[in-house]
Amino acid sequence: MNTVTYMGLPDCVRLSNGSVELIVPTRVGPRILYYGRAGGENVLGSFPESSVKTALGTWKPYGGHRLWVWPELFPATYAPDNDPVEHRADGDLSIVLHKPADGAAMEKAIRVTLAPAGTKVVVEQKITSHNLWPIDVATWAISIVRSGVGIVPRVPFRTHDEYAPMTQPLVVCAFTDLQDPRFTLGQKYILLRADPARGNSQKIGLRNKENWCAHLANNTLFVKSFRHENRAVYPDYGVNTEVYVEGAFMEVELMGPRQTVWPGESLSFTEEWHLFDGIQADGSDLEQLDRAIAPAVQSLGY
Repeated sequence: MNTVTYMGLPDCVRLSNGSVELIVPTRVGPRILYYGRAGGENVLGSFPESSVKTALGTWKPYGGHRLWVWPELFPATYAPDNDPVEHRADGDLSIVLHKPADGAAMEKAIRVTLAPAGTKVVVEQKITSHNLWPIDVATWAISIVRSGVGIVPRVPFRTHDEYAPMTQPLVVCAFTDLQDPRFTLGQKYILLRADPARGNSQKIGLRNKENWCAHLANNTLFVKSFRHENRAVYPDYGVNTEVYVEGAFMEVELMGPRQTVWPGESLSFTEEWHLFDGIQADGSDLEQLDRAIAPAVQSLGY
């Protein structure tokens, strides 16, 4: 663990196990700015010049991974996180980032723990409400990634004769166009690609019961795994995984269950990250994609 300057931000903390490394900022956040092979490319995207003006101040996406609070309300969700965060190391491969209550009265904390070997990272996230009344919220874990393809698995395909009931909700936004060529709707996966030439926004959500989703770019598969809760009520008409694109900008998003939180109460959400190299697919051929990524996903037990 050492201190570096990254994306123009001093006092960032770098963690590495020799296989992969992470960089987290301490001047803003809590966030994760870098995840990738040691000395390699960052699988997370960066947009340091972007910003959104709000009544609470200027919110900046920066890039990388952040912890938000669902629902998306303006300006509350966009409460700026441009100030330093409290941080403490927990050994050489773990760090806790803590942000006191922001302009929307939400306290946020992220614990990042890198496995002693390999690419596994555990990201434990917690939001705590300091509002004066109960609020209906969910944890919202958002990873900005490089231009590539987002992959969300469907419930395993079965014919109508085998199983007739509905199995999972698929949700769209008012701006979603399912005829947009960036979408691929298959029997096993739903894909959404980033395309710098297409600046209009697209988004899709799914009740993901397979406990993982992924992003593929430059032959590297970035897998985000989590625990689906069968009896939970999830946000946005019942989904827990969403993918958003706007030109080169791309997000792979996970949400925890939706709950009523009283003043001082907290919600937590944990995900794991994994990297796989040498994935020879681009998402244009679903059968090729499945052959390329299935062994990687199966190695994680999914």
